Amino acid sequence: MNKPKIEIYSKTWCPYCRRAKAMLKSLGLDYTDYDITNNEDLQQEMVERSGKKTIPQIFINDKKVGGYDNLIELVSSGGLDDLIEFERPNCSEKDWDLAVIGAGPAGMTAAVYAARKGLKVLMVARDIGGQVLETDTIDNYLPEYGTSGPDLMQNFLKHLRNYNIDTLFGEEITDINPQTEGHILLTKSDKKINTRAVLIAAGTKKRHLGIPGEHQLKDKGVSYCATCDGYIYENQPVAVVGGGNSGLEAALDMAKIATEVYLIVRGEQLSGDKSLQDKVNNSDKIEVCKSYQTTEINGEQKVESIRIKNLNTGKERELKVKAIFIEIGLIPNTGFICDHLEINQGNEIIIDENNQTSIEGIFAAGDVTDIKDKQIIVSAAEGAKAALRANEYLS
Repeated sequence: MNKPKIEIYSKTWCPYCRRAKAMLKSLGLDYTDYDITNNEDLQQEMVERSGKKTIPQIFINDKKVGGYDNLIELVSSGGLDDLIEFERPNCSEKDWDLAVIGAGPAGMTAAVYAARKGLKVLMVARDIGGQVLETDTIDNYLPEYGTSGPDLMQNFLKHLRNYNIDTLFGEEITDINPQTEGHILLTKSDKKINTRAVLIAAGTKKRHLGIPGEHQLKDKGVSYCATCDGYIYENQPVAVVGGGNSGLEAALDMAKIATEVYLIVRGEQLSGDKSLQDKVNNSDKIEVCKSYQTTEINGEQKVESIRIKNLNTGKERELKVKAIFIEIGLIPNTGFICDHLEINQGNEIIIDENNQTSIEGIFAAGDVTDIKDKQIIVSAAEGAKAALRANEYLS
């Protein structure tokens, strides 16, 4: 097989660039990284080649793939296999002892502990690293003081490769069919996976507003990462939705480069740290719209305006903005099992002290569950504990 030519235009602080690189590394694929952070010539080259200003932009054998979501779609659909003659394992031809869903701290730790017990383990994940990849500095994960999220997850992945663990990355589980003996997992690309037990460590994802125009204008002014896409809207008016820390930080970041920033908050008060609130309230560029709900995003080819509604008076306003950054927190990745497992009002999987769910033989760990503390070290420990209990169940 000829070595494929893979190029990625990225910026050092871009979370989705990190995800793309982690995915390529997990597949054992080498790439050339063009860091455009402070290089206007490379940035112009990227725009000319891709027709896009958003990052990352990925090319394989001089063919434009696009951004991170495009890469994942290419992998899960089998398109990558055809493009570079990349052969993935046929997971439908083998029965597994344990299928681990998710490749963050909980999932990777669970897979290692299960493999060390001699179980036949398959790890299935759309993403590598989970939300950890968006963390620049980690000071509370012993002994990795001062490490970054990407570096920590690369160490996890390196450790994982020391064990006989099969992986199916870039793939998404869409349903679980519980059986009397074992379970069947269904994937987005119509694969069927037979396994004696399941361990769900699927983590969380960005919460969406679920309003008209949001899906249609995604990446055309609708963004869930001001850090990634904010620079595109320099000297333009923008909106930020969310009154927590992430929303306040996004508003402050955009106030440095945008002409004006509308911060839209459903509550009557901001909920982020007081130090951030003070900075927002003292900014001449930020207009805080309290007790407002965003109801619609308008535009043909790109965002042109948004409509907001006052929750007390019912009065509506139309704000002329070029982008809207949605920073309203995270939700657990439980859509594929909501019809099967017991979940709480926050859509988190309810587990007992043994990480057992409401269905025998299905375990869960990490931020996808109803545990109180959502921390990297806690998720890793929960993954280990869940794997040990799964091994006892299978013994």
